[in-house]
Amino acid sequence: MKYPKSLDLISTDLPDYKDDPEAYELEEHSRPDEMLMLMTARDTALKILESCKKASVLDLCCGTGLSLEGIVEHPNISIVVGVDISIPYLEFAKRRFSSCCRQPILICGDAVSTPLPQSHWDVIVLASAYHHIENNRKVQFLSRVHDLLGSSGYAVMAENILPEYETNNEAAYASSVRQFYSQVLNTAKQKNPELPAYVENLIYRVAQYGCDGEYEYKVSLPLLYCDLIASGLRIVSQRRVWPDENDSLGNGGNYVFIICRSTEELP
Repeated sequence: MKYPKSLDLISTDLPDYKDDPEAYELEEHSRPDEMLMLMTARDTALKILESCKKASVLDLCCGTGLSLEGIVEHPNISIVVGVDISIPYLEFAKRRFSSCCRQPILICGDAVSTPLPQSHWDVIVLASAYHHIENNRKVQFLSRVHDLLGSSGYAVMAENILPEYETNNEAAYASSVRQFYSQVLNTAKQKNPELPAYVENLIYRVAQYGCDGEYEYKVSLPLLYCDLIASGLRIVSQRRVWPDENDSLGNGGNYVFIICRSTEELP
């Protein structure tokens, strides 16, 4: 696949979305691939909640609360908690849900270690959470998810998965990141041929973080599988929601997984 020149030579002079909730929301809503993944994750969580009573819901790395939209007021929920390390994102999330009858408890802290109001949860939402955890803490993060899941609890993971690359090869990793975001941009421009340059540059910024090994720590599917096994978790179901009928990314793309403790029986 021939990459756009701008993704081969990503500029360092790019707008940033880190701790800028308005820029983050604009970038997310301009990406059909991302919104489809989030909507599928929401629908998956809602389906699980249909069989629950007084369910507890935890969203790790909740960001601006986008991943909790449509979930917080489900009648079968008793408590919703969102955790994120960004105060500006959490302030945005607070405004987002200010008119809801049930407002989530929002906690600023590290998703790997911050104290929580209870020890077990029925549903844990992980929407683009895993790839914001540094690689050397991914198993620790997923091990915490394992410990936080109730005996019949499920985690809904929505994740950007890179095309496979040679591990411990920085050039191969950067190439995989560029390949993924070339497809992201192609999809965004198919929906909106007049995609503003500012939004395009926000998407470049995501790719730049990935190439730099900062803030965005996406991995391939085999590496995610290894981390899940090492954490005592297993996949109940997985669905690639993007790209549709397109093998340009191999087994890369946007996925939604239902995950449970490996010792639990299938429902």
